[in-house]
Amino acid sequence: MTKIILSIVATWVFVNVLKPIIKWIRAGKLEKRFLMEEGGMPSGHTSWVAPLTTALYMETGFSHYFMISAVLTMNVVYDAVQVRPKLGKLARTVNRMNEGKAGFEKLEENIGHTPSEVLVSLVLSVLIPLAIYKIL
Repeated sequence: MTKIILSIVATWVFVNVLKPIIKWIRAGKLEKRFLMEEGGMPSGHTSWVAPLTTALYMETGFSHYFMISAVLTMNVVYDAVQVRPKLGKLARTVNRMNEGKAGFEKLEENIGHTPSEVLVSLVLSVLIPLAIYKIL
């Protein structure tokens, strides 16, 4: 159980430290907003569930626990790549329609992920748990 939890936490921390660094490199300057923005490279949401799937495979093999986690991971990946980008487009439209209106709080527009952003997170979600299981 300890390796499972460590796999999830280590992957999530690594991804969420890496994300603002990548944004910093791409922008050429460091901004506070990079620490709190959603979306971007790599996917933080994927880094919660995918290492669980990897760790469960390492613990139980091709079991029903692994399969349940794999289905959950596929759902989160689908949401990150298909649903959330559409919500970001909707937020952009709503923001443009309400621009300058009193009392309107601007909606976050960058909430989804590209397939490559999720793929990087998936790769890290396999490599980090594998390293943890090899070392411990």
